[in-house]
Amino acid sequence: KAREAAKAAESDSSDDDGLTEKEVAMLRGYKKTSDGRTTSYFNRELSEEQKAMIGDIAPQRLDTSSGQAPTPVPIPSPGAEAAKGSAWNQAGTWEEKDTTEWCTERLKSHLRSATVTSTSHTANVTEVKDMTGDASVATTSGKKRYIFDYHCKVKYDILDEGDDVVASGAMKLPDINSGSLEELEIEVLGWKKAPKEDTSDATECRNALVDEIRKSVYSFVGDFNAQY
Repeated sequence: KAREAAKAAESDSSDDDGLTEKEVAMLRGYKKTSDGRTTSYFNRELSEEQKAMIGDIAPQRLDTSSGQAPTPVPIPSPGAEAAKGSAWNQAGTWEEKDTTEWCTERLKSHLRSATVTSTSHTANVTEVKDMTGDASVATTSGKKRYIFDYHCKVKYDILDEGDDVVASGAMKLPDINSGSLEELEIEVLGWKKAPKEDTSDATECRNALVDEIRKSVYSFVGDFNAQY
């Protein structure tokens, strides 16, 4: 067996003698580079043209001799982020907040405060009834929209100079809508208690109250915008 192993080794050596040095190196998994280094056969050597295309990729020391600090990356201010909406909504898509509770109470308060005085009479809103509707603030692309849609009825009294109620009635506001404020409709219903004297002055006072109620709605809109 020892003789057979020796013959096999001699045969392998004679086989290598028939190959060039480059071919033997390829078979054994290594090669020599152009500068004489021995490396793995699978290590790829760049040509001079390829090296020129890549350029110098060696690490470089930063030059701080100029004394100039690196340019900082700007950080958005909290106000700028808030304009876009919530933290989860940085894309600035549609976002809506329900404000119905606050707006309902505020609108009622403004309507109840409506009062006006004419030549010899004073008209006051005494009650806001049957109010229904909703309100919200919508934010999209950093811009706010104030949305509301209400319906209600108001009752009123007309008093003479002695603070005696000489007439009373009701008005309907069927469409207090953010999209049609310039055409705010106020429907004057018939007298619940008609004036017995000075009918024209009582009617004039009632008409002035219509304008005052319209102004109270506009005041509510101003408060809504200021609040949100």
